[in-house]
Amino acid sequence: MKPIPSPSSPSTPTPTLDPEKAIPVEIPKNFPNHTTSHTKPEETHYPSDKPDDQVRPPFPALQTTTTTLSTRSARVAAEALSTFPTHPANPLNWPRKKKWRMTMLVALTGFISTCGSSIGVPGIHGAMDDFGEKNLKIGVGVTTYYVLGLGAGPFIFAPISELYGRQTAYQISQFLYVFFCLGAALAPNMAGLLILRFLCGVTGSSGPALGVATCADIWIPSERGRPISIYAIGPMAGPVLGSILGYWILYGSWRWLYGTITILAAANYVLLILFAEETYAPAIEKVLRYRIEHPLSDPKTWGEKLSPRRIIHDLGWMKEMVSRQDAKTVFGRAFSRPPRLLFGNPVCFIFSAYYAYIYAIIYVFLVSVPLLYGSPPFSRPGLFSYQWPQYTLSLAYLGLAVGFAIAVVVASNAQDRIYKYLSKKNGIGGQPEYRLVLTQTGMIILPVGLFIFGWTAHAEVHWIAPQIGQCLIALGLMMAFNSIQNFIVDAFFPFSAAGIAAATAMRSVIACVLPIFSPDLFYNLGWGYGATLLACVALIAVPAPALMFIWGRQLREKYKFRD
Repeated sequence: MKPIPSPSSPSTPTPTLDPEKAIPVEIPKNFPNHTTSHTKPEETHYPSDKPDDQVRPPFPALQTTTTTLSTRSARVAAEALSTFPTHPANPLNWPRKKKWRMTMLVALTGFISTCGSSIGVPGIHGAMDDFGEKNLKIGVGVTTYYVLGLGAGPFIFAPISELYGRQTAYQISQFLYVFFCLGAALAPNMAGLLILRFLCGVTGSSGPALGVATCADIWIPSERGRPISIYAIGPMAGPVLGSILGYWILYGSWRWLYGTITILAAANYVLLILFAEETYAPAIEKVLRYRIEHPLSDPKTWGEKLSPRRIIHDLGWMKEMVSRQDAKTVFGRAFSRPPRLLFGNPVCFIFSAYYAYIYAIIYVFLVSVPLLYGSPPFSRPGLFSYQWPQYTLSLAYLGLAVGFAIAVVVASNAQDRIYKYLSKKNGIGGQPEYRLVLTQTGMIILPVGLFIFGWTAHAEVHWIAPQIGQCLIALGLMMAFNSIQNFIVDAFFPFSAAGIAAATAMRSVIACVLPIFSPDLFYNLGWGYGATLLACVALIAVPAPALMFIWGRQLREKYKFRD
C-alpha cells in the first residue's frame, strides 16, 4: 500500500485508513518531540501584521519519513500532525458552531469567577457581626482580597496553560475553586474568610486570565472582535450580577452567598469536563506526537475506553512531552516578561494603567452604590442616601447592568466592522490602533457619566438621575475595557500573553486598593466632589488613543519588546 502523501503533494489520493491493518504513514520529522519547547504560543497562530485574507497559521515546510503504525489512533494522529495547518484538529479550522461553544464556555467561566468577587458584598455586614469585626475596611476585604487573588493567579495558570494546554489549566483551577468557595462558606472566623477568599481569587482567575487567549486560539484577527466582546460579558457583568444576586440570597444567610457560588462553580466544572476541548495548538501537537510515539491498542468497548490504565496512559504525554527545562523556562518567563513589558514599554504601561483604573471603578461602585441607595446597615450616617429597603436594593445596580448590555451590543457589532473598514481604507492590513476607536469613545463617555452620577445624587433629584449616570459609566468603561484588551493582544504580538498578564496584574492591584477607600472618599468629599475626582483622573488618559492612532506604529517599533 502506498504511503499517505505529505501536504506538499495534494494531488496524490489519500488511502482510506483501515483500523485492522498496519499501514505506512508519513510522520513529519521537524515536529517537536519531548526535547523541544513550545514556548512561543502565539507565533504558531497568526501573523497580526498581514491583511486579514492572508492570515493563516505559518507552519514550516514539512520533511517526512515513513514509519509503520499498528493502531488506528496513532495513524489518525500522524495524519493530523502532518497536515495540521489545514486539518480539523487545528482550532483555527474548527466549525463556527464549535468555536462559539468554546467561547461561551470560557465566558461562563469568567462570569462565575467575577460573580464570586462581588457576591459577598451584600453579606459584609452580616459576616462582620458574626465575627465581631468593627472595621469596615477589613470587611471590604472579602471582595478586595479576592480581586488581588485574580491578579496573582495568572502567574500560576498561564504557564500551566502554555506547558500543558488551556484545558489542563481550566480544569485544575476550577476544581480547586469549588473547594475554596466551599471553605469560604464554612469559614470559622474573619481571618480564615479573608484567606479563603484570596485563594478563591487565585484559583478562579483562569476564566478572566485565559479567556482572551482562548478566543485568540480559535479566531483569526478579523473575526475576533465580536467573540471577545461577547466573551467580555462574563467577566464584566459578573461583578454587577453577583451583587444583584447577593441581596436576594442574603435573606437566607451570608454563608449562602458563598454556598451559591460553590454550586455554580461545580456545575461549570462539569460543563468544562463534558464539552470543552483543547484550543492551544502546541499542546495539541504534543498530544498527537505522544500518540504516535506511545501507541496503545484501540479500545473496543466503553469499559476499555474508561479503564484507569488507558486514562493514565493518555495523560502520560504531560510527563513525556514536557521536559523539566521547559517548565523552568516557561515559569521563569511568566514572572519576568510581564514586569519588563509593563515598566519598560510606555505604551503598555499607559493602556494597562487606564485598563486597571476603569476595572477598579467597577468595584468602587459595587461597594458605594449601597451607600447611596440603601438603608442602615448599608448606608452611612452623615452621607445622603435614598434609604431603599434590602429587598429593592439589588435594583440599584440596574443602571450599570443596562450600560454593560448596550456596550456589548455596540462593541460586538462595531469592533470588527471598524477594523475591516480601516484595514481596507488604509491598504496596509490590520493594525492594532484600529481597535482604539471604541476606546476613545468610551474614554469620553466615562467621565460624563461620573459627573452626572455625582452631581445628581442628592435629595432634590429623583433617584433615576444617578442611575442614568451609572449607565453611562458602565457604557464608557465597558467599551474602553473591551477594546483595550483587543489592542494589547494585537500590539504586543507575539508576546500578547505577557501583555495581558501585565495588565491583569496591574488591574487587580488597583481594584484591590481603590474600593477599600471609596466609602471614605464619598463620606469626606460628598457624592459630587468624590465623583468629580474620579472623573478628573479618568480624563488624564483621554488623549492616549488619538496619539496612538497617529504615531502608534512608530511607537511600537521604537519600544518593541525583545525577549
